[in-house]
Amino acid sequence: MTSQPRAFFTLDLGSATTSAALVGHVGGRWRLIAHTSAPSSLDVEGVLVSLLSRVELADPELLAELAGGERPIVAALAATWPRLEARTTPQRRIAVLAGSRRQRRRLEEAALRAGWLVSGGSADEMDLVALSRMVLSTRTSAVLLGSDRSPAGDERRHLPDLAALAAAAKQLRPELTVILAGGAAAFESTFAGATDTGPGPELSSDPPRELTAVVSEAAVRATEATDPVVAAQPEASAPPEDAEPGAEVTTWVADVPAPDDKLEGQSKATPDAPPVADLAAAPVLAAARDSAVFPSEVDRGVSPQILLAPDAGAGEPAGASLQQVLEGLRALPNDSRLGIARSIGSLAYVLDRTVEVVEIGLQGGLRARSEPIGGGHSAVVSSHACFADASFSPADPSEEVIDSVFAWSTTALDRHRLTDRLHDLRFMPWGDADGDGAVFRLAAAKAACSRLVDATPELTAHPMPDLMVAAGGIFASIPPSVVALALADLGRRPGVGQLVCDQARLLGPLGAVEDEAERRRLLANLADDILIPLGCLVLPAGVKSGRTAGKLRLQGTDPISEIELHPGAIQVIDLSPGRTARADFEFRDTVRLGTRGHHFSVDVGGGLCGLLVDLRDIPLRMSDRAESRRAALDAWQRGMWPGVDE
Repeated sequence: MTSQPRAFFTLDLGSATTSAALVGHVGGRWRLIAHTSAPSSLDVEGVLVSLLSRVELADPELLAELAGGERPIVAALAATWPRLEARTTPQRRIAVLAGSRRQRRRLEEAALRAGWLVSGGSADEMDLVALSRMVLSTRTSAVLLGSDRSPAGDERRHLPDLAALAAAAKQLRPELTVILAGGAAAFESTFAGATDTGPGPELSSDPPRELTAVVSEAAVRATEATDPVVAAQPEASAPPEDAEPGAEVTTWVADVPAPDDKLEGQSKATPDAPPVADLAAAPVLAAARDSAVFPSEVDRGVSPQILLAPDAGAGEPAGASLQQVLEGLRALPNDSRLGIARSIGSLAYVLDRTVEVVEIGLQGGLRARSEPIGGGHSAVVSSHACFADASFSPADPSEEVIDSVFAWSTTALDRHRLTDRLHDLRFMPWGDADGDGAVFRLAAAKAACSRLVDATPELTAHPMPDLMVAAGGIFASIPPSVVALALADLGRRPGVGQLVCDQARLLGPLGAVEDEAERRRLLANLADDILIPLGCLVLPAGVKSGRTAGKLRLQGTDPISEIELHPGAIQVIDLSPGRTARADFEFRDTVRLGTRGHHFSVDVGGGLCGLLVDLRDIPLRMSDRAESRRAALDAWQRGMWPGVDE
């Protein structure tokens, strides 16, 4: 082995599957040598050994070259070669507290876009007991209390009670992380007694007695429910000064572990709670330190569990600053979805093309877009959103989730059976992956994509990207032509774009490379290997119904193809990967394809499923009748997935 290995592994450690790839320096550049995927329950070392064994069997000379000319020992190489890892962050829940319904919705939107599961409540909608029960739930990992930077009257009058409630909950659950957004940061002193950061300001910071009683009552009720929070026990206490002589007073004292004296600035977490380190507080503090809204909270000695953040309207677009802070709090340092978003930004710069990605996984989904701008396209503008609800199989599917799967299913299922199959898919993501099971997986994936697209209208408002990327393990298990159909069904914007798939799932691990220049160099070498071309999508808008929509003349093929176009259909023209051609369209009516007109001439590229000319409606309109909708979906699907019932 040489001191500078000529190869490294990439690992995308997902919740359902582990994807491993071998990248080697061959012919003066980095190349993708091999990749594989396996259930996440399997040992990573075994997966890497199996991958190298296949490379040795196929090309032993190549493996020997990557090993530095020595005789390769597969087990030793698997253990010693560097690894670039990305990992899916498990789902976490945040409780959102606000003084008004309007503010709650704004805070919830920022938290949802950051990938959190959200439980929200406002003081004008819920009483303090209900809010306390929500905060004290063991499923809650963090609390977001926010307001406008200068709160109005409807918020200002509720903030003291909400801050006192959050501080009391913090005393009962020391492992909770509390984020104070916008004007709520003024109540930071309320939490001085709930942390171990030392003496607080001279102003009394103890929560009011009535608020403590309310929170303790909620803790008792939660303990008696199926979702236990803390074990509270009755304890006799001295009567208040204004009580009548001889009165007996019983209060509830939560059984909270005592702080560990060996830990400075932190409280000992309860056994059932996630460790504080897992909440990735350091990246959040770094993000907050760079904020123009609260530039000095670190200098004030704020506890890592009491964070200050911008209000829900800060940033461009509105809420982006708070979303960044919440993402840093939720995600692991090498989170795969955030890695994909970073890789897309680097890829847009390297290829000098607008790139958009849709990623669907078991724990949620991602939609991101990056676009080169400026003179010589020297800068890249990027935006992204992660959504836990975009999982292809949510843990607790709502009625909306069930309806979305129904909308894309080509098989007749009742609601109970469909819900059971969603649960089965979550418990065994690798099971039932062919035949009818594969068809159901496709419906679940398209439903998750549709929820993701509906939740990001600001990205849909942009023109069709030059490159549309499908990522995630669910797409890797579906035929490429069907993945292309899913992108055509969901990304319905007029224009011409290339469809590709991150089959080896390298975008997440490559996004873990901290140095932007190094990441760009890697992607410049690996782009052709990573992005499997599915085909080119041509999607005109304004095609009217009739016998014919016009004609297509495809130049650059032998012989030159002339094809009649039919409204309401998706037509596939054979154009192999790596081939380019010139497509001349002559439409009967005026349509939009970048501009408005009858005649268009565009450059198109090939792919595994060729050239797709989609002459269906924008947006895609289907019958409200379940039978007619299933028949239409099945007809389009059979054209792209021959032998699906075999």
